[in-house]
Amino acid sequence: MEIEFPDGSRRPFPDGSTGLDVATSIGKRLAAAAVAAKLDGVPLDLTRPLPHGGKLEIITGDTEEGREVLRHSAAHVMAQAVLSLFEGARFAIGPAIEDGFYYDFDIGRPFTSEDLARIEARMGEIVAEDQPFIREEVSEEDALAMFADQPFKTEIVEAVDDGELGTVITVYRNEGFVDLCRGPHVPSTSKIKAFKLLRSAGAYWRGDEHRPQLQRIYGTAWESTKALQAYLDRLEEAERRDHRKLGAELDLFSFPPELGSGLAIWHPKGGIVRKVIEDYSRRVHMENGYELVVTPHVAKAHLWETSGHLDFYAESMYPAMELDHGDAYYVKPMNCPFHVLIFKSRSRSYRELPLRLFELGTVYRYERSGVVHGLLRARGLTQDDSHIFCSREQIGTELQNLLDFVLTVLRDFGFAEFEAELSTRPEKFVGEPEMWELATASL
Repeated sequence: MEIEFPDGSRRPFPDGSTGLDVATSIGKRLAAAAVAAKLDGVPLDLTRPLPHGGKLEIITGDTEEGREVLRHSAAHVMAQAVLSLFEGARFAIGPAIEDGFYYDFDIGRPFTSEDLARIEARMGEIVAEDQPFIREEVSEEDALAMFADQPFKTEIVEAVDDGELGTVITVYRNEGFVDLCRGPHVPSTSKIKAFKLLRSAGAYWRGDEHRPQLQRIYGTAWESTKALQAYLDRLEEAERRDHRKLGAELDLFSFPPELGSGLAIWHPKGGIVRKVIEDYSRRVHMENGYELVVTPHVAKAHLWETSGHLDFYAESMYPAMELDHGDAYYVKPMNCPFHVLIFKSRSRSYRELPLRLFELGTVYRYERSGVVHGLLRARGLTQDDSHIFCSREQIGTELQNLLDFVLTVLRDFGFAEFEAELSTRPEKFVGEPEMWELATASL
């Protein structure tokens, strides 16, 4: 078979050659650094025979793709360690994530710091044993038998018809341990040179609060001890700069448990900081043609039904309050409907367009407790929110002005590098498709 390299050159190799064979033919250093291969864009285990010729890339551990393979393999080793240490443990899923990995377990109780130390030590033993990762393809029947005592795994196997596992069910074995996985993995456990378990937390199975609550262990893995230590140093520095810690130390704000999760109160010093920010926001908005408005914190259910919030956003809204002989009221999760009501409050002339409405509106969103994170993800927040009413012909100009304005505000706060994500029409939407197409094209 013929293999094409990233530089476009080609070489013949015997049928049945592996990615490791190809890496070794290039050089010992590459072979030592390799953790997986990619054939025509499809990731493969380094020791798996290549099914055909094609464009081959060797993935090394010091790349983002390589680190993902290392972390995925480390997650499997962690599961192997947990099942060997905790009799009757049940395991769910364990993916690689940004800068690390996690695995969800049910051992009947939360993990302690002593548990994490034991698990990490056992992982070190498994790594030192240089256990190979062996890939097998199995039938659904065999997979169900294999994981008969693991309900989370059997649920995954039974979902194979939904395409969750692809068309083929694959498992990976190390000595005395087997797990469902599409791969790829490192050739053997000794390739996982540097790892650290970080913390544990509760997590619902499938992210559904109505399903069992599991215990999630987070860890990180890197290609070298030096890279691991650099990451741990960054974590330590980030912890020193954590806004929740600084907020308490500087007496700016707090989150009293008497209020409930995700609800902050601002202390006098924090109130001054907040006033400076709000005064700035009002000034620059008004300098850029925005008109200040103020709206209430609650509204009847009918408004949220008309706006579509109760159809599309109800699970993130606080429950209704029954007032006025049974009328339901909701605290507002967004300001949009109120600004529309202001626009509709009287007849408008085209000469008034564009009409830019702005407020510092406080909204309330029922974020799940697991995602609440200080001021970054709160249940009560005040946002500098605006809505622009314009003609079709003005859409492009208004978008350009808006983006320029947003960048100006970010730069005023000291941000120099930006990333943007473009939101287009979702499957569930309100309004006419023609208007969506016009707005999307203008964006």
